[in-house]
Amino acid sequence: MSFSIVAARSGRVRAAISLAGCESASCRVCVTCGRRAWTRVLRIALAGGFGNGNFGNDASLETTIGLLQQRFPNAEIFCICDGPEVVSERFGVPAVKFAHRPSGVMRLLDNLLLRAPSGVFNWVRSLLVVRRFDVVLFSGTGVFDDYRTGPMGFPAQVFRWSVAARLSGVRLVFMAVGAGPIINPMSRFFLKSAAACAQHRSYRDAGSRAFMSGLGLKETASPVVADIVFAMPSGDAPAIRSEAPLTIGVGVMSYRGWRIDEGIGTDYVTKLARFVRCVEGRGHRVRFLVSEPSDLRALARVKALLGDDVERGGEECRTLHDVITSLKQCDVALGSRFHVLIAALKLGRPCISLSYGPKHDELMNDAGLEEFTQHADGFDFDLLCAQFDKLAARLDEYGPVVASRVRSIQSRAGAALPAALPLG
Repeated sequence: MSFSIVAARSGRVRAAISLAGCESASCRVCVTCGRRAWTRVLRIALAGGFGNGNFGNDASLETTIGLLQQRFPNAEIFCICDGPEVVSERFGVPAVKFAHRPSGVMRLLDNLLLRAPSGVFNWVRSLLVVRRFDVVLFSGTGVFDDYRTGPMGFPAQVFRWSVAARLSGVRLVFMAVGAGPIINPMSRFFLKSAAACAQHRSYRDAGSRAFMSGLGLKETASPVVADIVFAMPSGDAPAIRSEAPLTIGVGVMSYRGWRIDEGIGTDYVTKLARFVRCVEGRGHRVRFLVSEPSDLRALARVKALLGDDVERGGEECRTLHDVITSLKQCDVALGSRFHVLIAALKLGRPCISLSYGPKHDELMNDAGLEEFTQHADGFDFDLLCAQFDKLAARLDEYGPVVASRVRSIQSRAGAALPAALPLG
């Protein structure tokens, strides 16, 4: 099945899928180009880990909805996600849950039967639901990794909906997604198989494409774009200060390693508190940033370690827009959450990354800040202080570099949707 969006002359322009060789009665030949096409309004399902509290994921959804509405104003947009009630209320689109599990006694019975009953139910449900759509689109986020999930969690859900789309003849797209690492072999099987079902894949960085290529997928035709949130409007930002005192946006994450390790988490928050004391001792100011509700626990631990009454914020952050608003009052940022770094860069704020995956290093390299990153696990406190000192002393040098690099990144992000759903 070839794919393009064609204009059908039927009183108004409608989005339609070109179906080469289709003999269905629901299709007719487009008078403009002679191709057989579905002439009803395009129905697009956005799939992903949305509505679960992750600000970056929800910002990816919000951005994609906006881009689709601009490109296909008559399209009907739906969502397949973790939190359908949250998504419908906040974004105004109909939504269904990725998977259902029974509760109470029936859940216990389902567990005793190795989740076979709920598994069968969810497969049948996916096959029935997916037929409502013309396109299933996974947009942005780290789809192809297994951060804090086992194989029967998100990887299995991506696999099920991808196979259901393929079996139902629905176009499957992975657009501007992240990939790697995938630690569990079964997760790797599920996610590689899901990717292989797609008619189009594009990646938010070269490392993600290389990772999937390393799994054996042919990725020569898969473009590298940028994280889709770079296409989200963020408004104008005040100029950064280049002289002390600076305001540092400190992203606090409930980080405990790729696989949960409380020792890593304790080390992480302890050193963050030390860093706050260090920079405030030099006369700078700190604003805390969080990007999902679970981070509030880590924020409480950092504040307890500081043991003072200084107001540094953080609790006001409820969406990525709130994070951006806070960052507009900052000159530099320190973060582990990927989209906190993206928010800072979108505003032209140089930043330091405490990374937990290759995506951070790829992002910082793209932004011209590759020397200001280190791994979050047991990070070197003295190195962090040295990185901050260097960045703070040369803000007038790094600021223009970031602004220039981000313009290029934003241009690539804007190219993602036209490549995934071409007009003709």
